[in-house]
Amino acid sequence: MIVINEKLGIVLDPDTLTVGVSRPGFYKVNLAPIEEQITVMEGAVDDLLNCLDPTTGFNLSQPNREGALSNAGFMTFFMLGITFAVLAVAIVFIALGGGV
Repeated sequence: MIVINEKLGIVLDPDTLTVGVSRPGFYKVNLAPIEEQITVMEGAVDDLLNCLDPTTGFNLSQPNREGALSNAGFMTFFMLGITFAVLAVAIVFIALGGGV
């Protein structure tokens, strides 16, 4: 076994190229704690990738909320469009002397 970090007890098995946790004086590859963290990270990555599709929802969202991101995005940009349109009309109105 190749010791990666003595303080944390992390070792590498050169035959299988797996990383594991060791006990003092006895190096045995134990992947359970590392696999748990990898599973949590994979779930977070899948949730982030699913956010790119507006027809899906978050993993922790309430049931039947698919498509909520699409509606929220539409309403956000609709309100931004209205805001900038009113601002543009106001600038044109002031530029033509309507504000004096």
